[in-house]
Amino acid sequence: MSVASAPVPRIPDYELIRLIGGGSYGDVWLARGITGAFRAVKIVWRDRFPDARPFAREFEGITRFAAVSLREPSQLALLHAGRDDAAGMFYYVMELADDAERGRVVDPDTYRPLTLREVHSRRGRLPVGEVVSLGVSLARALASLHEAGLVHRDVKQSNVIFVGGVPKLADVGLVTSASGPEVTFVGTEGFVPPEGPGAPPADVFSLGKLLYELATGLDRTEFPACRRISRSGRTAANSWS
Repeated sequence: MSVASAPVPRIPDYELIRLIGGGSYGDVWLARGITGAFRAVKIVWRDRFPDARPFAREFEGITRFAAVSLREPSQLALLHAGRDDAAGMFYYVMELADDAERGRVVDPDTYRPLTLREVHSRRGRLPVGEVVSLGVSLARALASLHEAGLVHRDVKQSNVIFVGGVPKLADVGLVTSASGPEVTFVGTEGFVPPEGPGAPPADVFSLGKLLYELATGLDRTEFPACRRISRSGRTAANSWS
């Protein structure tokens, strides 16, 4: 099912304005609550899963993540979750990312979430101090997940958003219990360690690759190459190996 053809579900107390993202299992909507505040609402559909168990496991992961998200400022705040078995879906409401152009000012017609991928695309290689600061914030978010027995499974630039200028891990629907025989294989090429995703060390590996891209300006698959700056100011690839 394409993003454009996704059905418009009814979510209590929220007006779903338009789709702003989608994936294999769900759709993300820009929504307005009864107070007028803009939020992001993700709808996860049962019929996009091969059977009921992985669908139920995703919902369990979200309910466990909800408590973690509100006690750690570096986590994306999950404000509400619910399910509609008759409609074959569950949903959750999150704080909205900054707009890519206007920050916290949201125009529903033009809104586009500010992701780390967008920042990197615009600015290229980031200063080391900024990379370190981003790394500390995201490592703190992962640590709070891991302490709760949860894993993210897909840490990458496009899954980091900024909320009030603070970097936070997005796509929290992927969050689930740490390694087990039923954990679905989820991840992105180049960010997944040789042993596969689904355990805390795999999240740390992915974060390392993300920071490598930011600090060097190179693709994660080029590791362990780096960039050196010549006296002329030009950059060239170099290898750490």
